[in-house]
Amino acid sequence: MDDKQQRIQRLKDSLPIIATGNEHVGLYELNNKSAEKYIRQYLRGNYINKDTGDIIRISRKGAEKVTRHDAENTAHLQSIALIPTMIREAIYITEESNEKDKTDYESFRYYVVGLKINDEDYTAKLVIGVKNGETYYDHALTKIEKSNLLRSIDEIKRPFASKETSNDESHAFDILSECKDKRLISILQIF
Repeated sequence: MDDKQQRIQRLKDSLPIIATGNEHVGLYELNNKSAEKYIRQYLRGNYINKDTGDIIRISRKGAEKVTRHDAENTAHLQSIALIPTMIREAIYITEESNEKDKTDYESFRYYVVGLKINDEDYTAKLVIGVKNGETYYDHALTKIEKSNLLRSIDEIKRPFASKETSNDESHAFDILSECKDKRLISILQIF
């Protein structure tokens, strides 16, 4: 089993982070301005990822990026209170050079973790910028339980034995068609 297969297996075996959806109460309101202020004032600092032992810092850039998208998505706003926990618990998947993004990061490391907020399952992709250390850059939620997502990716990548699509493959296509995060699907594929 190669390194990426082992990382994917660790992700499959990992438990999701369980959250009530109320972790933000008393910290910030469910809007991007309040969440950004919370990150800037309280989350800045260093956090250790259990999977790699790497120190990942949260800086001003992370506060700006994560609150600039999905501002109407309640689960995304709720997940901001969970950033330290996600950094600690996420499984490192891969690193890709920064060829498109106009940041000063040389590359981006991708971490993934299962997340359950108020009994709703999500797969969270964390993006960590790399240059003179690792810095939290952003995260995104996909409303698909991580095991279902991984199983669907496995189903799709199998060679088709016949011209007919099996029920499992049809179900996998349905699940993956719901996933808007194509980068997440891409990094979870094993070739």
